[in-house]
Amino acid sequence: MRSILYLAAAVVFVACTSQTGSNPFDVPPGEEPGANLTGFAEIHERILEPKCANPACHDGTFEPDFRTIEGSYNTLVYHPVVKNDEDRSYEYRVVPGEVEQSWLYNRLVTSNDTLGQMPLYGEPLSNQEIKQITSWIEQGAKGTDGTVPLPPNEVPNFNWYVAFSGDVNWSNWDMNRIDETRTEWAAPFAADASDTIRLLLHMGDDLLPTSNLQNVVIYSGPHDDYSQMTANPATYFVGDYWTVSFAPNTFDAGDTTYFRVQFSDDASTISSPDQESPWWYVDHCSFYLF
Repeated sequence: MRSILYLAAAVVFVACTSQTGSNPFDVPPGEEPGANLTGFAEIHERILEPKCANPACHDGTFEPDFRTIEGSYNTLVYHPVVKNDEDRSYEYRVVPGEVEQSWLYNRLVTSNDTLGQMPLYGEPLSNQEIKQITSWIEQGAKGTDGTVPLPPNEVPNFNWYVAFSGDVNWSNWDMNRIDETRTEWAAPFAADASDTIRLLLHMGDDLLPTSNLQNVVIYSGPHDDYSQMTANPATYFVGDYWTVSFAPNTFDAGDTTYFRVQFSDDASTISSPDQESPWWYVDHCSFYLF
C-alpha cells in the first residue's frame, strides 16, 4: 500500500513539473530588473524614470513626461521647445543625429543658473549617463522598435503676394507695382486690362526649398465663391517666389477677378484663399480691371 502511495506522489510531481515553465519575468540571481534593456528603453529605465520623473517634476506635472517610455519618447523627439534660451536657439527637445541642436542635451550640461542644470533638484547625471543619452541621439534617437523617427512635415505656406504691370523691376521695386492701388487692405487692387498683369507669390515650406514645391497653379475667375475658375500654371522665379503673368486683354475692363493659389509639398496640398477664408482675405486676393 505504501509503495502505491509513493508511486502516485511521484506521478503527480512529474506531471506538475513537466507543465510548469520558467517565469519570463524571473531575474537571474545577482541581475537587476531591466538588465537586458538597450537603447531608449534602458535610458528610460535607468535614468529618466528614477531620476527625472520625481514628484512635481516630470511626473506628468509638466512636459517632458517621463512616467512611461511612450510619454518620454513622444515629448522629447521632434517635440517643440517651450522654455528656450534667450536667443531661442533650439527648435526641438531632441533632434535625431544632432546632439548640439537638442535642447535635452543643453539642459543636462548647462552652467546657466537661470535655466538650471537638469535634474534640477537632484545630482547631475554622470558622464557615463550623459554619454549614453548623447550616443542615442547621435545614432538617430531610435524608438524602442529600432526605427529612426521622421522629421515633422508642416503644411506649406502662401505668405503674401505683390502685383506688377509688366516685369518685376528689382532696382526700383515700386516703379510698376500695382497692388498698392487698392483703397484698403481688404479690397481689390486696380489693373489696366490692356497691360500684362504679373503676380509675384511668396511661399515656403519647412522641409522643401521653395523651388521644389509642386503643382503650383493660380486659379482665376469672376466669382468670389471660386466657381468657373481658370487654371494658370505658375513658374519658379527666384528665392521664395513663384510667378504667373496674365497677357493683355485676358480680362475685360469693368470686371473683378478673384484668384487663389494652390500648391503642394511632399505630403500636403493647400489652396489659399479657400471657401473657408474670411471675406476680407478673399477680397484682398482680387483685382478689378479698368
